[in-house]
Amino acid sequence: MDHGAHHRRWTETAAARRPFHQPHTSLGLAAHWIKEAGILAPIAIGEFVPDPAKKWRYIKLASLATALLSEGMWTFRVHREREAARERELVRHGPG
Repeated sequence: MDHGAHHRRWTETAAARRPFHQPHTSLGLAAHWIKEAGILAPIAIGEFVPDPAKKWRYIKLASLATALLSEGMWTFRVHREREAARERELVRHGPG
């Protein structure tokens, strides 16, 4: 049996079983850095804010801010994709 053909068939079936293998949910570099900021914020805040009460308040605010920003970017992307889909439909079927 040709090893190359066996490998190609295996990778095709494996990719079919794993639809997350090539996700289409990425928001790009900006979203990556927003998530990184959210992950690293508690460490940075912990280093620069000595008061425990203020530290936890800033950590919660940083978490909230990065979550809202990330969700806002996701909402913007979905809105933009829906508008593009509506425009494609309009071009395909015409107005009215």
